[in-house]
Amino acid sequence: MFDKTFCVPDVWFMTQIPDQDLMTVIRATLPEMTPKMRAIGEMCLAKTEQFIRNTSREICAELGTSEPTLIRFCRQFGYSGLSDFRIDLALSLAHQPRGRGFVEPLAMDRRRANLAAKRRIAEHAVTLLGSDDTLLIDNGSTAEFFASALPETPKRTIMTNGLVVAQNALARGEHDVLLTGGRIRPRALSLTGRQVENTLSDMRFDTFIMGVGTVEPELGFSTFREDEAHGTRTMVAAAARVIVLADHTKFRKSALHRICGLEDIDILVTDLPPTSTILSAIRERGVQVETVSPEIRPSDPR
Repeated sequence: MFDKTFCVPDVWFMTQIPDQDLMTVIRATLPEMTPKMRAIGEMCLAKTEQFIRNTSREICAELGTSEPTLIRFCRQFGYSGLSDFRIDLALSLAHQPRGRGFVEPLAMDRRRANLAAKRRIAEHAVTLLGSDDTLLIDNGSTAEFFASALPETPKRTIMTNGLVVAQNALARGEHDVLLTGGRIRPRALSLTGRQVENTLSDMRFDTFIMGVGTVEPELGFSTFREDEAHGTRTMVAAAARVIVLADHTKFRKSALHRICGLEDIDILVTDLPPTSTILSAIRERGVQVETVSPEIRPSDPR
């Protein structure tokens, strides 16, 4: 079902058959699975929200299986572990026929997926700041790494909608750190709502460091929640330059809510290989692409 010609221990980069999402593939491969693997697959399909929300220990307790078996199930479909599998499972659920609903991936899963690459992307993005002294920073795990990588000098003015981002920035020298305000999303530790738009309406920043849920050359950038998409669009409009941080797990089928198109951003920093056909398509649309060398390079998604 998948092209796994590129395979290294603990990391498989998945290339799906066109027009097939994860739940479709699980459903098609159930008859070929062992009983233990089939039980996990059936839970993914029948109790999708529970599978996304519960801890691995809770899932294993319900199924009477072990955590290594659960990880092997995820790797069977080309994922390095449970976190990135569940992110794609949530995306797949969102594209199912009406009545299935939508479950936002857990912030914990987002933070665990592809950590080494996210850190390298963040550190490289810091080198692109130049003399910029006013920064607007998105929430999310890569943005949190970015804030941690900021040098202590020069002193900058930083605004963010991410609580962890603000905490990390405060720990880096004497920067002036501001929050956008808004309603706290406890799971994501971020701020959302109309207050974000109100705060930014009369402000202008040198650079916005933006995180995304998914990237597609044709549709642009999207995310999992409508309020998050609206807030991020407001942040894009408030900056003279936009730098997007997106590791290779973000290049997949679009999420529900579009943020903006490629024409709205200036630089994309990623760990995809420079020769990736996706990156070629993005460059053709006028976006500057900066790549970092991953410890284990993913195959080129096509």
